[in-house]
Parts: sequence; C-alpha cells; structure tokens
Amino acid sequence: MPNRQKAVIFDMGGVILRTVDHTPREEMAKRFGVSSKELERLVFMSPTSIQSEIGELSEEEHWRAVLKYFKQTDISHEQAYTEFFSGDQIDQKMLNFAKSLKSDYRIGLLSNAWVNARKHLGEHFDFIDVFDVSIFSAEVGVRKPDEKIFWVMLERMQVKPSETIFVDDLKENIEGAEKIGIKTILFNNPKNTIQKIQNLLEN
Repeated sequence: MPNRQKAVIFDMGGVILRTVDHTPREEMAKRFGVSSKELERLVFMSPTSIQSEIGELSEEEHWRAVLKYFKQTDISHEQAYTEFFSGDQIDQKMLNFAKSLKSDYRIGLLSNAWVNARKHLGEHFDFIDVFDVSIFSAEVGVRKPDEKIFWVMLERMQVKPSETIFVDDLKENIEGAEKIGIKTILFNNPKNTIQKIQNLLEN
C-alpha cells in the first residue's frame, strides 16, 4: 500500500537555518542600548520587516529603518545585516534528513523572508537547491500564516494538502497550514522532529 504522504515542506529560519551563536546579536544589542530580544523584535516583527516579507519594501530600506529607530549612524545596513546573522548556521542533521527523503518524496522550503533573501543566502550558504521547490514570501507577495502562501506552495509542488507534511517552529504558521488540511509538526529539536516526520510518513 503506497504512502499517502507525497511531500514534506520545511520552514527555513529556526528549522533548517538556526542561530547557534547568540554572541553577535547580544553584543550588537548592547551597543544599541537594548536587549537582544528587543533587537530581534524590531528586526523580525516591525512593520518594515513585514513589508519587506511581502515584497513591498526593500531589505535595505527595512534595515535603514531599524538603524534609524536605534539611532545608529556609524554602521551601514550591510554591516548590520552581516553582524546580526553571523551566528547562524545550517542544521546539518535536519538538512541531511531532508536530503534522505528525496528518493521517495518531494521536499520544499517555505520561508517568510525579505526581498533579496535568495541572493543573500546564496552568497553565504549552499542549501536552497537541495529542495525541489523553494518559496520566499517576498517573491510571492504573501507570508505565513496566510493560507494563500500554502496554496502557492502546494501548486508548485503538485501535491494536495492531505498528501503534505509541514514543519515550522512557530505555532501561528502551523495553524495556518492546518486550516487547509496540511499535516503539521511544530519543530522543537532535530531529533524529535525527525522522529515525528518519520512516524507520519510510515502511517
């Protein structure tokens, strides 16, 4: 009897690509006179971040707004970007697991990401092409948890919601996928997540 699941879609930030060294962000936040949580909130959840995630604002304009908010005039947006993300690394265990699925399933990468994310990531990492389909929200003008982005992903992967597993580290994104019938797994750590994916694929 063939497996019902035909595809596994992975979130990027927090799942495939994670911050393993928090020192650069902590040092940056200290210079800016705020906590690292406040810095991350402005970088990832401010109005300009969300605008860039749906393609309405350039990543450069977003970073300029962040630096202006913190009254930082002696650092360029390029320097800020590089420093902020310098502690990020690929989770090789998760990436290797995704690769191992390719012989039997289609694999996808679905991320809320700013304009030019694909270009910037390609300059520092080599993992995007592992996936059969990769979508960054700025490229399609809609972001998770809006169900529209899941439908775009399913269409490009040529699978139905009931045939698909989606992995993300944010509960609201999981809930967005569940609304259209996608099976979901809330990421907590690689070992548990991989086991949960395997369990769903076997049932």
